Amino acid sequence: MIRLALLATSLTLLAACASAPPQAVHLYQLSAEAQPVAGASLPYSVGIGPLKWPEYLNRRQLIIRRDAGSLDTAENDRWAEALDANFERVLRENLARQLNPQRLQAYPWALTDVPAINIAIEVQQFDSSIRNETVLRARWRIASRDKKELASERGSEIRIKARDGSPAAAVAAQSEALARLSEEIGRTLASVAR
Repeated sequence: MIRLALLATSLTLLAACASAPPQAVHLYQLSAEAQPVAGASLPYSVGIGPLKWPEYLNRRQLIIRRDAGSLDTAENDRWAEALDANFERVLRENLARQLNPQRLQAYPWALTDVPAINIAIEVQQFDSSIRNETVLRARWRIASRDKKELASERGSEIRIKARDGSPAAAVAAQSEALARLSEEIGRTLASVAR
């Protein structure tokens, strides 16, 4: 009799789980937010890349940092495209808005079409925490076509407080952090281009 009751309870639970509607998956993208610089125009081509990317970000789910060594994934909140590709595209859009270069290229480029100036970037951290803070840490350098260093390697650490704990607010904060990184790179690029 007990076995029959357990079997009936198990079947009821299985039926309830099977009939529960699946949770919707929400897709997100970074967006370009950098502001144009009045009168800025670079008379040469600029290349972005190579972009080095941390392995932990190679997933579609949004990452939430619990503490210094603990990360969670948001299973139903995902990037609409690979985050490194989205990051690089938005960085190019931000720099194009700011500096109006003659041409902006993404790495890899053909050996016969090497840009006059190259910006290499290594992203070390790009995530949001349970405390609604987004952190973007990156190292980057600017070099000329002949590999001459125009700006020594620099580090950026950008922290943005999200408006609330929602995934949409975290993505908006990440877009703002990327805009600020773009502005730092853009200011340096404008100063070495003089």
